[in-house]
Amino acid sequence: MKRNQEQRFFIACGIGKPHVEAAGKAALENQTTVEQELIAQRLIDPELYYRWLASELGLPYVDRITPEEVVRLASADVLLCRNGPVRLSRPEGQVTVISPEARHLETEKARLEMYPALRRRLVVASPATIRRAVWQSGDEHRIRQSTFALDQDHGSASARRVLTGAQGFVLALILCSGGAAVALWPFASLVALHVMLTVFFSGGILLRLAAIVAAVMGGRRSRRRQDSAGPPPVYTLLIALRDEAAMVPALVARISALDWPKSRLDVKYICEYEDTATIAALEAQNLGPECEIVRVPDFGPRTKPKALQYALQGARGSLVAVYDAEDKPAPGQLREAWMAFSTGDARLGCLQAPLAIANIGSNWLSGLFALEYSGLFRVLIPFLARTGMPIPLGGTSNHFRREALVDVGGWDPHNVTEDADLGLRLYANGYRTGIIRSATVESSPVELGVWLRQRTRWLKGWAQTWLVVMRSPSNTFASLGAVGFTVFQLMIAGMLVSALAHPLMFAFIALTIVWLATGDVSGLPNAHAALMWLDVTNILGSYLIFGAIGWYGFTAYEKARIPYRWLLLAPVYWLLMSCAGWRALAQLARKAHLWEKTPHPVDPAAEIATVRIQPDVATRPSGAENRMKRKPVRPGSKARTWSG
Repeated sequence: MKRNQEQRFFIACGIGKPHVEAAGKAALENQTTVEQELIAQRLIDPELYYRWLASELGLPYVDRITPEEVVRLASADVLLCRNGPVRLSRPEGQVTVISPEARHLETEKARLEMYPALRRRLVVASPATIRRAVWQSGDEHRIRQSTFALDQDHGSASARRVLTGAQGFVLALILCSGGAAVALWPFASLVALHVMLTVFFSGGILLRLAAIVAAVMGGRRSRRRQDSAGPPPVYTLLIALRDEAAMVPALVARISALDWPKSRLDVKYICEYEDTATIAALEAQNLGPECEIVRVPDFGPRTKPKALQYALQGARGSLVAVYDAEDKPAPGQLREAWMAFSTGDARLGCLQAPLAIANIGSNWLSGLFALEYSGLFRVLIPFLARTGMPIPLGGTSNHFRREALVDVGGWDPHNVTEDADLGLRLYANGYRTGIIRSATVESSPVELGVWLRQRTRWLKGWAQTWLVVMRSPSNTFASLGAVGFTVFQLMIAGMLVSALAHPLMFAFIALTIVWLATGDVSGLPNAHAALMWLDVTNILGSYLIFGAIGWYGFTAYEKARIPYRWLLLAPVYWLLMSCAGWRALAQLARKAHLWEKTPHPVDPAAEIATVRIQPDVATRPSGAENRMKRKPVRPGSKARTWSG
């Protein structure tokens, strides 16, 4: 049945001509069918529609399939990604469940007239009913596979083990040697530690200084006109939820507001089986046919990356985006990401959208959190993208080519900062990360306890990532390159060391001041005097660059929301990060895979308009990219791991 015939069919069924003609136009633009567009626009109720088709064919209709009935074939999970028939095993024999289409209705009728015996072996169900049954029938095997696949296939890239035997030996050797050195040569040992910490502090400051200088010199780039890139692909949105019933109504409304054809959207709300409150809240929203609730069995670590990895097996889109419960993405974000992917080469595996904080003016903690996010997502990450460096991703508003995501092994279910790990794995396998300008608004913690738990998880995950990547330093160096390896150390190890050692820098300065206060200034060696001034420079420099890089990225509206006196609390903010760092270190030893849940405020005190605030460099080749000439990865090739 051609499109015009399909339109006449639905008009004859009683659907208004203007609706059918609009669906026909959308089908032409989106390369879909009129039937798909009418269902997506909710002009047809899928259950009633497929029940009617069943009656037209004279076949039984089922609205529920028990998972025990499903015949588990090796290819059964394909039905999670596309529509198709499923076979059921029943006492009276096997039957096949189909979801007929209007365009093939006459053909199906003729086939049944020719072979009437088929009526005993066919039943009709909606595609959603079939997918639901397939999800349930193979959930035990699927959850085990998604939890352990990365560890089994690329063990060196998995954080399931905190330390390898070799790393444990080296760590013990360092601790024993360090303890002996402090006991035998206390002064020289402290000086050596002092120098090492100074290098990390200085390196981190210089990296951020280079980023803000590049941003100032480059100026604000205007947005380029975006032309159509052809029919839109199916876009999968993965949204992991846990105990988020209160957030569901606002979240569903925000996702529904995205500017993307519903017929080409695949929205997966991912919940744990026992999270009945969130599931009930989702079911109460009367979700559209583009949405489905994926229930994750209780197995393995209870982490967000495990949920994402499980749901990825049912992703129908060639492009995949990740959002959190409190996110409010700009309506045009999917279209901008699609355009960037369309005009970029195959090496562009990921795009990061900037994040803006809605409750920026709630208190000093949320204000400095917003300042930190501004510097990271609007200055530092764009600088790394322009220079072709590895980028530790943000935990939300990441857009992927599904092919690239699967090629590198997807998310690590055992890493509690899965974004940083995945960004580095993409880079090591020849992919690069770009940025887009359409922002996502989210909320910052406003309570110290909540902030501390969230920051602990982030720093623990960064420690996991560093340990995984450094299992084979030589292979890591070869994968990242000299500059990439240096940036990785400054971004990951530098942040960890800076957080852990921040109080020590104050201690070193205090000791030097006490020494000077004794009056024996002439006895202070030049090297120690230089270290003291470096300490002062690092401490003041870290606060100044923290404020400057964030302030530069702020919009005028955001600047007006932060009292200047809050900026003076930067030292307190850094000391709190140090507390979180030490807490993360303790958890790494005892509860490495514990995911401390961060509750989100339902109604932020203020919301920033989701405007484009970030220049698009994702599709603009840079000199650094040409210089590096990183070899693209062939689809289906073996993912590079950190141990070769």
